Amino acid sequence: MDFLIETLKNASLHIHAVWLAIAYIAVILAMAVDFIAGLRKAKEAGQVTTSRALKMTTEKATKYFLPMLCLSCIDVLTSVVLPAPFFTMLMGAFNIFCEWKSVLESTHDKQELREAANTFNVIVKNKDDIAAIVTQAMEMMAKKQEIESKRPVINFSETDEQP
Repeated sequence: MDFLIETLKNASLHIHAVWLAIAYIAVILAMAVDFIAGLRKAKEAGQVTTSRALKMTTEKATKYFLPMLCLSCIDVLTSVVLPAPFFTMLMGAFNIFCEWKSVLESTHDKQELREAANTFNVIVKNKDDIAAIVTQAMEMMAKKQEIESKRPVINFSETDEQP
């Protein structure tokens, strides 16, 4: 047991702790920047900021920090071999990249995505009406083809000369 404790002391866990703290703080700062940018963009677009939309930030934090916490445990275990907590730092870099992409997305693009989702929801809700319309359209097309097939076909060939 003493050997394990001495090995962990020599692995300079304090350096790992500093790198872990930097990774977590950087992700928190990136989330704060995205949050502020999102509020600003919503205000510019005239959208109401609801508590449901604000709660999405906590859901995002959960999605970011739970994997980072697991990777931090792995980094502590591998601190004997690895000089820094690479797994947590990689996950933190990925999370920061995601936040950066979110900040760069325009409100217009997000609005188009929302409108497409709303259109799809309307289609799903009215699927019975749409099915009836499609059925009627197919029946009308079948009747039209039937009528056209009964018409006499007049074929003027190129060899027939007309005065």
